[in-house]
Amino acid sequence: MVWAVFLHGAEGWTIKKSDKDRIEALEMWCWRKMLGVSWQEHRTNKSILEELDVERELMAKVVKLKLPYFGHVARGSAGQLALTVLEGSMEGTRYQGKPGRQWLNNIEDWTGYKYIQLKELSVDREQWRKKTREWSAAVTNSQRRKAD
Repeated sequence: MVWAVFLHGAEGWTIKKSDKDRIEALEMWCWRKMLGVSWQEHRTNKSILEELDVERELMAKVVKLKLPYFGHVARGSAGQLALTVLEGSMEGTRYQGKPGRQWLNNIEDWTGYKYIQLKELSVDREQWRKKTREWSAAVTNSQRRKAD
């Protein structure tokens, strides 16, 4: 139930490194609460996951929500307005400093493709679904390697 409430609207999130860390922290906090493990016991995340016989899954679920939604928007199935917002730009100058992270940056990072390539791939729904599963698994596997 907690996951469902947490993931509500995740398709539209822009995830920075700090957000990813907080998502993973929430997941571990929930697992620890379920076991009744206090932070004072100094147990590692790995030991908690091994005791429950689970792997980190919350960030992978966010990826699984965002990738199909991108395909939906890129195909134009969500309507022309959504596609215009995704592809559009604002007139004028922006503030000085490093540009903020954009929603599309997450998709490009997880897939390794640029927007134009992703848009072409998303036209074929079956191919897009297959690639989405492949990329989601890759993100999950990279999380497992970092946990070890």
